[in-house]
Amino acid sequence: MPDEGVKVVGYDELVRGTRELFDRIGNRADKDLQQVARQRAEMVRAVVPRVTGRLAGSVAAAPFSGGAEASVGDDGTPYAGWIEFGGTRGRSYVPEGRYLYPISLAAGHTVGRDLGRATSSEIRGFHWPTP
Repeated sequence: MPDEGVKVVGYDELVRGTRELFDRIGNRADKDLQQVARQRAEMVRAVVPRVTGRLAGSVAAAPFSGGAEASVGDDGTPYAGWIEFGGTRGRSYVPEGRYLYPISLAAGHTVGRDLGRATSSEIRGFHWPTP
C-alpha cells in the first residue's frame, strides 16, 4: 500500500492574505473615523458661542492609534470647560456637555453602520493570494 498523506496547499497565502486584509480594514476604519471626527468638529465649531472666536478656533480633530478624536479647548481657552459644562457663575451644570458630546453622540448610530459597510467593501474587493 502506497504511503498516503495529506498535503496542505495555500496555508502561507492564507496567513499572508488574512494579515493584509486585516491591515486594510484597520486602515480604512482609521480613515473613516478621522473623517467623522473632522465633520463633528466642524459642527461643534459652528455652534459654540463666539465672542472672540478663540473657542471655535480651539475645536480640533486629531487621529490617534485606533481612531480619531474631536476636542474643544486648548491653552488659550481656559474657559472652554465652563462653556461646555457650566457649573458656576449662573451657568447650570450639564454633565454631558452642551456641544461636543451631544454632537459626537449623534454620530454614534451611523459610525457603526458606516464601519460595517466599509469592512464589507474591503472584504468584497480583496484579492486573495493564490498558491
